[in-house]
Amino acid sequence: MQKVVLGLLALFASLPLSAQDAAAGRFAGTWEAKFKDKVICTIRVKAGDPMSGETANCNIQVDGNGDLEESEGSAAGGEAVEMIEPTVNGDSLSFSEKDGDDILKFTLKLTGDGQAELSILNAPIAIKPIRFAKK
Repeated sequence: MQKVVLGLLALFASLPLSAQDAAAGRFAGTWEAKFKDKVICTIRVKAGDPMSGETANCNIQVDGNGDLEESEGSAAGGEAVEMIEPTVNGDSLSFSEKDGDDILKFTLKLTGDGQAELSILNAPIAIKPIRFAKK
């Protein structure tokens, strides 16, 4: 009886980690945002303990209404920026990034199979959610 109880305890102890790993796995991979058929931002997420990721080649320009608009230059070949404390909560991945002396906060919310929207929570101007597709 004691072996059965210990076995069940071990099984239950591993459930939260497995559920967390499964949730992180839904975000793992490469995500791209496109505007007029050009990639304007790439997010790479790695599941694991701890979860990690980065954004790369982000060149997001918006108009006064917070809608995407065409940028003058490309950020291709730009530096990747590491995610700070990526955390999964349900269908959302929250993370921060250092931008000079500022810390930007983001949420990538799953909206469908291989689809997500990125919200920049503390941008200096209002920016509408940006659509991303998983590669």
